[in-house]
Amino acid sequence: MNDNPTVAIIVFATLLGYTAGSLPTAYLLSRLKGVNIFEVGSRQAGATNVFREVSHTMGAAVFLIDAVKGLLAVLAARWLGMEGGLLLLPAFAVILGHWNSPMTRFKGGDGVSSLSGIGLGLAPQAVALPYILTAIVAVAWNSKLAHPTLWAAIIGYVTFLALAISPIATVDPAVVIGMTVMGVSIMLHSVAFHRRSRSRMHPEGSPVDTDVENPPVQQTNC
Repeated sequence: MNDNPTVAIIVFATLLGYTAGSLPTAYLLSRLKGVNIFEVGSRQAGATNVFREVSHTMGAAVFLIDAVKGLLAVLAARWLGMEGGLLLLPAFAVILGHWNSPMTRFKGGDGVSSLSGIGLGLAPQAVALPYILTAIVAVAWNSKLAHPTLWAAIIGYVTFLALAISPIATVDPAVVIGMTVMGVSIMLHSVAFHRRSRSRMHPEGSPVDTDVENPPVQQTNC
């Protein structure tokens, strides 16, 4: 362990985080079931899409593996001597790698699962309760909301913030700010992705399918 990390160590830890984040867990596990996750459901390589379109078991596996990737990236950086705000560099790199994986032509998912592991590495004393609430909401609302993991993450974050600023858990302000920026970035990334998807499926000015809007009346034989 190095108590005074050099620029080379910081760059190495950041690249390590990006590499970990870019491992396309959802894509690879879905392929084992014969599914291209980029062609079904939301067309994102994330735990929620795999949970819905492939299997619940595979979805849970994707969540756990992606979370572990985020956790290990932060722990590796800490082992190399990085602390506090410096840990946010490999943490952000994990999210960027998850969004833009070179292994899948720079496609990916939102990064909610990875952020879960990152939070555990950055502030374990303040994320246990939020994670429990997040899991409950994500499972309970999975079939009721379009983006259950995002809503669950919002509820979890509010709980995390309340704990972080309370005397119960002491969290570095830089870490709180970093977690906030990552959470907001993930939400904006998701919104932007789905807007692009809708615009590709229904381009402006495309003709309306009259057969769908006004289906022909079918005659029945009495």
